[in-house]
Amino acid sequence: MKRSHAPSLLARIPFLHRPAYSIPVSSKSSQLTQGDYISLAAKVAVFLLICTNLVQVLLLFTQPKGPCREDAQPIAPQAVSIEQEEGWYAPEQLMGPLSPVVLASIGASMPFQDRHFAVFIIYSWNFPLFWSSLQSYMAAGWGKRVVVLDNSANKRVLRDPLVNQMVGEVIPTRVQLTFSQCQNFIAEISLERNYTYFFWGHSDVALLASTPEKGFAEEVLECMDAIDEQQPDWGITFFEYDWFSATRQAVAREFRYDTFITVYMSDCDYYPRVRQKYGTVNAGSVCKATPRVYDMKEYMDLPLGDHAKTEDALKGIDINEGNRNTWKHKEWSLGEQIGWEIWELTTSQYFRYKWGLAEGKLSHSCKIEVEHENGSTVLKQQPFETLDEVYTPVPFVSGHQSAE
Repeated sequence: MKRSHAPSLLARIPFLHRPAYSIPVSSKSSQLTQGDYISLAAKVAVFLLICTNLVQVLLLFTQPKGPCREDAQPIAPQAVSIEQEEGWYAPEQLMGPLSPVVLASIGASMPFQDRHFAVFIIYSWNFPLFWSSLQSYMAAGWGKRVVVLDNSANKRVLRDPLVNQMVGEVIPTRVQLTFSQCQNFIAEISLERNYTYFFWGHSDVALLASTPEKGFAEEVLECMDAIDEQQPDWGITFFEYDWFSATRQAVAREFRYDTFITVYMSDCDYYPRVRQKYGTVNAGSVCKATPRVYDMKEYMDLPLGDHAKTEDALKGIDINEGNRNTWKHKEWSLGEQIGWEIWELTTSQYFRYKWGLAEGKLSHSCKIEVEHENGSTVLKQQPFETLDEVYTPVPFVSGHQSAE
C-alpha cells in the first residue's frame, strides 16, 4: 500500500512551504524540489512563535484583573478596636470641647506652602500629656506640617481618628525604637523627602508665641530666615535647647545619633560632633522676638485661645516638682523600669569609653568639648582615642562554666 503524499495543514501555511531554489554548499549545489518541506520541529517552533505574538497583541488591549477584590478593605493594625482597650478614652473626654484655634487646624490646608519642611513629634508614652502638647502645636500654627512618629507599643496615635485629622501624617514604627533610633529614622525620612530643614519637638512641651499678635510658627520661620541670612553655615538651631529645634538637611545627611547611646547623653554625643563642622545656634542670640517653649510634667487643660491665660498657666508650673522625665515612669512595667536603669548605666560607661572621661556624675561626663584659642569649641579627643587608658576588656568565655 502506497503512503499518501497529501501535504499536512502546517505544510500548507505559506511561510512553511518553500518553492524550489538552489542552496550553495561548498562548491556544489543542491536542489529543493517542489513539495519538499521544513522539518516538523521547525514547523512547531514557528507555530508557537505566531501564537505567542498573538497573545501579546491581545494583552495590549485587555487589562487582567488584580489579585485583590475591588471591595476589599484594609485590615486594622490590631484585632481589638481602640475603643475596646482597657483604660482607653477619646481625646475629647480629656479636655472637653476643643478650642477654636485647634478646631481650625482640622479642616485647614497645608500652611506655609512656599516652604519645604516638617515638624516631627515622637510619641512613645502617656497619651494625655501628648494630647495636651499636640494641641499647643496646632494652636501654634503648624497644622498639617506636623508629622507624628508613633513609637508606642499599641500604636495608639496611629489608630486615633481625631489625631489623624489634625496632623499631616502619622508614621508608625514597626517595633518600638530607642530615642537614638527614632532620631535616625526621622533623619532618613527628611532626606527621602528632601526637606530644606526639619523641626523636632518634644511631646511633653507647650509652644507659645512671644506676643498674642503673632503665632508661634510665624515667629519661628521669621527667625529661621534671619539665621539663614546672618549665619548661613548653621547646622542646628535651638529654641529653648532642643525642646524645639531645627536641623538642616546637610546635618541629617552627614551625622547620625550613636545607637549605643540609647536615650540619656545622646545629645551630649551628637551635638558636639555636629559643631565640629556646622554651627549650633541659640535662636535668642539672633532673633529679637523669640517664641517660648514650656516644659509640662502632666496633662494640662490649657486655654489656648487666650494668650495671657495660657502664659500664666504655663508659668505656674512648679519646675522643682520632680524630674522632667518622671512622667514616663507612670506607664512602665517593673521590667521596663529595671531595663531603663541598666540602659542608663551601660550608656554612661560606653560614653566614657568613647570620649576618654573619668568616672563621675553624668552632668560632668557630658562635657566633651574644650574652648579653642580662636573662641570656638573643639572635641577633647577623637572617639575611642584613649580607649586603652579607660577600658579593661572583659574576657569572653564560650559555652557554660561548670560549677566547682
